[in-house]
Amino acid sequence: MMIPLCSHVLGLSLLLAPAAVVPSNATTQRSSTPCTTEIVALRRCTDPSLESMRAGHVSAPAQLSADERAELATAQRNNSSLAELRGGELTEKEWTWIAIGAAIVLLIVLI
Repeated sequence: MMIPLCSHVLGLSLLLAPAAVVPSNATTQRSSTPCTTEIVALRRCTDPSLESMRAGHVSAPAQLSADERAELATAQRNNSSLAELRGGELTEKEWTWIAIGAAIVLLIVLI
Protein backbone atom coordinates (compact mmCIF):
# COMPACT_ATOMS: atom_id res chain seq x y z
CA MET A 1 0.00 0.00 0.00
CA MET A 2 2.79 2.39 0.85
CA ILE A 3 4.85 1.72 -2.30
CA PRO A 4 2.07 2.54 -4.82
CA LEU A 5 1.21 5.68 -2.87
CA CYS A 6 4.84 6.85 -2.99
CA SER A 7 5.09 6.09 -6.70
CA HIS A 8 1.91 8.10 -7.40
CA VAL A 9 3.21 11.06 -5.41
CA LEU A 10 6.56 10.85 -7.19
CA GLY A 11 4.87 10.66 -10.58
CA LEU A 12 2.65 13.66 -9.86
CA SER A 13 5.58 15.71 -8.58
CA LEU A 14 7.56 14.94 -11.75
CA LEU A 15 4.63 16.01 -13.92
CA LEU A 16 3.81 19.15 -11.99
CA ALA A 17 7.36 20.41 -11.43
CA PRO A 18 7.84 21.85 -14.96
CA ALA A 19 4.45 23.54 -14.75
CA ALA A 20 5.43 25.22 -11.50
CA VAL A 21 8.64 26.57 -12.98
CA VAL A 22 7.04 28.22 -16.03
CA PRO A 23 5.99 31.80 -15.22
CA SER A 24 2.41 32.78 -15.87
CA ASN A 25 3.35 35.43 -18.45
CA ALA A 26 5.53 33.04 -20.48
CA THR A 27 2.98 32.89 -23.27
CA THR A 28 3.07 36.67 -23.72
CA GLN A 29 6.87 36.90 -24.04
CA ARG A 30 8.22 37.24 -27.54
CA SER A 31 11.04 35.18 -28.88
CA SER A 32 11.86 37.27 -31.92
CA THR A 33 14.88 39.46 -32.55
CA PRO A 34 15.24 42.65 -30.50
CA CYS A 35 13.72 45.78 -31.93
CA THR A 36 15.83 48.65 -33.23
CA THR A 37 15.45 50.76 -30.08
CA GLU A 38 16.90 47.93 -28.00
CA ILE A 39 19.81 47.54 -30.42
CA VAL A 40 20.52 51.28 -30.30
CA ALA A 41 20.42 51.23 -26.49
CA LEU A 42 22.85 48.31 -26.38
CA ARG A 43 25.26 50.03 -28.76
CA ARG A 44 25.11 53.19 -26.69
CA CYS A 45 26.16 51.19 -23.61
CA THR A 46 29.28 49.71 -25.24
CA ASP A 47 32.61 51.05 -24.13
CA PRO A 48 35.29 51.38 -26.85
CA SER A 49 38.06 51.15 -24.25
CA LEU A 50 37.07 47.51 -23.66
CA GLU A 51 37.85 46.64 -27.28
CA SER A 52 41.46 45.80 -26.40
CA MET A 53 40.27 43.15 -23.92
CA ARG A 54 38.27 41.13 -26.46
CA ALA A 55 39.35 37.61 -27.27
CA GLY A 56 41.43 37.41 -30.41
CA HIS A 57 42.47 41.07 -30.28
CA VAL A 58 45.89 41.51 -31.82
CA SER A 59 48.09 44.25 -30.46
CA ALA A 60 51.67 45.18 -31.18
CA PRO A 61 54.28 44.01 -28.67
CA ALA A 62 55.67 46.55 -26.25
CA GLN A 63 58.68 48.38 -27.63
CA LEU A 64 61.93 48.41 -25.68
CA SER A 65 63.68 51.70 -25.16
CA ALA A 66 67.35 52.20 -25.99
CA ASP A 67 68.25 52.15 -22.27
CA GLU A 68 66.51 48.81 -21.76
CA ARG A 69 68.24 47.34 -24.80
CA ALA A 70 71.62 48.50 -23.48
CA GLU A 71 70.92 46.95 -20.08
CA LEU A 72 69.96 43.65 -21.70
CA ALA A 73 73.11 43.63 -23.84
CA THR A 74 75.26 44.32 -20.78
CA ALA A 75 73.57 41.57 -18.80
CA GLN A 76 74.09 39.12 -21.64
CA ARG A 77 77.79 39.94 -21.88
CA ASN A 78 78.32 39.72 -18.12
CA ASN A 79 76.35 36.53 -17.51
CA SER A 80 77.16 33.61 -19.79
CA SER A 81 74.44 31.40 -18.30
CA LEU A 82 71.78 33.49 -20.06
CA ALA A 83 72.74 31.85 -23.33
CA GLU A 84 71.95 28.46 -21.81
CA LEU A 85 68.41 29.61 -21.01
CA ARG A 86 67.66 30.41 -24.64
CA GLY A 87 65.68 28.00 -26.74
CA GLY A 88 67.34 26.62 -29.81
CA GLU A 89 69.22 23.51 -30.72
CA LEU A 90 68.42 20.26 -28.99
CA THR A 91 71.08 18.60 -26.88
CA GLU A 92 72.15 14.96 -27.24
CA LYS A 93 70.13 14.07 -24.16
CA GLU A 94 66.96 15.61 -25.65
CA TRP A 95 67.52 13.76 -28.96
CA THR A 96 67.88 10.52 -26.99
CA TRP A 97 64.54 11.08 -25.23
CA ILE A 98 62.87 11.93 -28.54
CA ALA A 99 64.21 8.70 -30.06
CA ILE A 100 63.01 6.65 -27.07
CA GLY A 101 59.56 8.24 -27.30
CA ALA A 102 59.36 7.60 -31.05
CA ALA A 103 60.39 3.96 -30.52
CA ILE A 104 57.67 3.50 -27.89
CA VAL A 105 55.04 5.02 -30.17
CA LEU A 106 56.19 2.83 -33.07
CA LEU A 107 56.06 -0.24 -30.85
CA ILE A 108 52.51 0.60 -29.72
CA VAL A 109 51.38 1.15 -33.31
CA LEU A 110 52.89 -2.15 -34.47
CA ILE A 111 51.26 -4.11 -31.64
